[in-house]
Amino acid sequence: MHDNAPIYKSIIAQEAVHDCCFVQLDHPAYSPDLTPSDYFLSRNLKSHLRGVRYPDDEVLKEVVKEWAGRIDRRFLF
Repeated sequence: MHDNAPIYKSIIAQEAVHDCCFVQLDHPAYSPDLTPSDYFLSRNLKSHLRGVRYPDDEVLKEVVKEWAGRIDRRFLF
């Protein structure tokens, strides 16, 4: 699956897809897969994490889970 970027639409890329017998799944460049709530969450999560370094992925996952537990649930529904 790709987003119709020029690099994926080039002749060389299309031939490679065909030669490997891959099935190409297209979707629009501005995909509706992200809802407005996704944008809200991404922006606020980035703001929450900005400027902090975490020692490993596990600590980061815990911080994100804790943050997600505190967001206003009314916004999500």
